[in-house]
Amino acid sequence: MVGDMQGVPPRIDDWLLFEERYVAVLAPTHRLANRPSIGIDDLRETVLLERVGCDVAPKIQRLYFSERPPHVGHCSSHDLHLQHMAAAGFGVILAPEHMPRLPTLKTIPLEGEPVLREVRLLAVQGRRYSPALDAFVKAARLRDWSDVVRTV
Repeated sequence: MVGDMQGVPPRIDDWLLFEERYVAVLAPTHRLANRPSIGIDDLRETVLLERVGCDVAPKIQRLYFSERPPHVGHCSSHDLHLQHMAAAGFGVILAPEHMPRLPTLKTIPLEGEPVLREVRLLAVQGRRYSPALDAFVKAARLRDWSDVVRTV
């Protein structure tokens, strides 16, 4: 399964499973932690922790930071590293709503137009799947994801 992708090769089967929104992930002691939602202006004034290679980063940049770049306090290619930084109070992560996260972190919806990512299942066409992979593909495609994932 993958997040947003551009230009899937023609030899790849591609099924949309669901869409999920991005939320702010932060420590419960962060100054924005007690709000029901976080506004764009608040994001522009806070320190962000950024995941290197994030598939949705261009959307976030275009929607929230088109006038000036965000204040990025730290970058990492490891989600867990960023989560520990956020838990220590070093900033806010913009992350998929259903991403596994540390239990000490809090998630808060973003105000305004939601940033969404598509979660897709990809498989090479014409290949014979192992029994386990075949069962997984069938189960993932038949599953009604709406009872698990709330689309916006």
